[in-house]
Amino acid sequence: MSRFHVRFGIAIGLCTFALACGGSDSPTTPSSQLSGSQEAHGNVVDGLSQSASTTHGEQLRAVSGVGAGIVNVTSTAAVDGSFSAQINVNVHDAPPNTTFYVQRAPEIGRPKGADGSCQRAAGLPPWGPPAPNFVTFPLPAAGPLVTLQTSGGGSGAVHIDFAAPTIPDGTQFDVMFRLVDSLTSPTNELRTGCFTVTVK
Repeated sequence: MSRFHVRFGIAIGLCTFALACGGSDSPTTPSSQLSGSQEAHGNVVDGLSQSASTTHGEQLRAVSGVGAGIVNVTSTAAVDGSFSAQINVNVHDAPPNTTFYVQRAPEIGRPKGADGSCQRAAGLPPWGPPAPNFVTFPLPAAGPLVTLQTSGGGSGAVHIDFAAPTIPDGTQFDVMFRLVDSLTSPTNELRTGCFTVTVK
């Protein structure tokens, strides 16, 4: 047999092996037959849909004024079984050299607290006066109000280490975040959508 035939045979063998190993049935290859809802809402692990995190990458959008950003809420396990969270807020394209107050509208202790609809932020029942729609961090805890200061380029960030000993493990609640440039008459307001937090 000539060298040409040997080399040709080896090349055919390698191509056949590569095709056999590169098929779409490989467990490490993403399936192209996932339903649209699985692709949009989470990862598929062993054929089961696994929800993507719903407390990270929450988009801040301008309701009035300008700016955008992201809120990340990471619920952490507290020793006493109460609510503890690490909260990071980042903004960009906001007004330069501006102080924003960081607020939230948590729905804890009333019906419809984890139905995926933020009634408190909208001032709808079962919320409304005398409870304020939004509460500035760290209230009701003591301490100075949490603010985010933007740079000359209109960006800024703040980290909040938050604890609420009256909220027990396993509690789920809806919340919406917002940043305002004034506590009484804001001209610039950024809000997230409504999302649900689970206490670890």
